[in-house]
Parts: sequence; structure tokens; C-alpha cells
Amino acid sequence: MYLYLYDASLKERQYERVISNLETQMTDLGITGKIVRLSSLLSPKQIISEELRRSKDLKTVVIVGDDTAFTKIIQQVADLPVTFGWVPVGPKTDLAERFGLPYGAACAQILSRRRIMELDVASCNQFYFFDFCHIPLAGVTMQLDGSMTIRGDAEKMECFIWNVPPTNRSQMPPGYTPSPYDRQLEIVLMPVARKTIFSSKMAPPSIFPFRDAKIILDKPMAVNVDGNVLKERQLNIQLLPKPLRLIVHRQGDTKAI
Repeated sequence: MYLYLYDASLKERQYERVISNLETQMTDLGITGKIVRLSSLLSPKQIISEELRRSKDLKTVVIVGDDTAFTKIIQQVADLPVTFGWVPVGPKTDLAERFGLPYGAACAQILSRRRIMELDVASCNQFYFFDFCHIPLAGVTMQLDGSMTIRGDAEKMECFIWNVPPTNRSQMPPGYTPSPYDRQLEIVLMPVARKTIFSSKMAPPSIFPFRDAKIILDKPMAVNVDGNVLKERQLNIQLLPKPLRLIVHRQGDTKAI
């Protein structure tokens, strides 16, 4: 059984034809299911949990919406025992493209083929994330996997955790490519450039693999977790014991690898 969660923004008239074509393809391919149109009053986690209680046949939850809609829903439901599908519709679909997912109705064929990949997901305080976490310039103390302790000086480096490689790979250190399939995360400490009269120099970045991290900032900072901005002083980041099951294109066509 398929459960389709439509993002609230898809009620706009500009998406009527896209949704109509998608639903026609779903019918033709025999992958129709229950459709729930989300609103601010409906919690995705409550919806999926209730459907799981009602039916043992629910195996697949398909999110219909853009990158923002997908990541916001996954931030709440990544721990639920279902396989997720994604039909990118909306103004921003860069993340979907990195997983080889085409726009709108063209994604129905991928859903019907059910090629499933297991992606690493982490928790960061009260949220889940599977794309990235960014801590701006700040003094940080990090304890990794309960043993290694690292200190980063304030206003000299920023901290990145990439699970999926960004579209602009020049943001990352040369030669480094994160993988969402390797069952670990990496904290990347990126020093800022030190300007002199004649040039601008930057120390090499440092990369630390981990599965469990406790990060304490010298003061509360705006931390970006998959587009959700949290003002926090302490971050507890853990790789979830079970990966996220996501329907994607063929592995060779998946740009996130």
C-alpha cells in the first residue's frame, strides 16, 4: 500500500497540471494509494503512525514536494519503519536531482520499479537530517565517539557535516567526497583565510569520522540542519542505527554517490 503526502504548497494553481499528470501515471502503473494533503495542522509523523496502526499493508510513504518539503518531513519521520519515495514538485529540486529523481510525473516510473537504497541519517538534538549540518564561525569543543576531544578556536574555523555531497563540490576540501551509504559521518573543520598584506592563506581542513558526537559552542549560534535553523549551544549528533530506505533511480545514475 502507498501513502502519498502532498505538500501544502501544491494547492497553488500552477501545480494543477503537474499533479494531474502524476496521478494519471500512478493509475496507469498501478501504484495509486491514499492521498493526504498536508497543512500546518497535520503532523506527518502522526499521519504515518496512525496509518501504520490501521493497516499492516502500508509499506511505502511517498512525499510529493520540493527539497524543503522533503527534508522537513524527513526531519520528523526518518525513524519510522517504512520505505520512502519522493516525487519532486516545486520551486527547488536540487537535492532531488542529486539522487537522480526527475521532476513530477516522470518520477512515477521510478516509484513503480522500487529500486531501494539505504541512506545514512543522523539525529541532531530534536531533528533528523540526512543532507548536511553547518555550524558557523564559533569556538567549539567536540567529543567524538565518547573518546576523542577536539577544540576549534572562535572566529577561525567553521564546521561542516556533509552526508550527501553538495552540488557545488568546491565547497568541500580537495579529494574529499562524503558518502550517504558508508555508515559513518565526518566533521570537517574548515579554517578561514588568514589575510596578510600580500596574500590570503588558509590552513588545510581537518576531517574527523564519527558515529556519535557531542559539540559544545562557546555561545548559542544559528546552526543550519538540512535548511532548518536552530539556535543552540550544545549539539548531540548521532548516526541512527537503521538507515533510511529511499526509492531512487539506478545506482549508476544516482548523483549522490
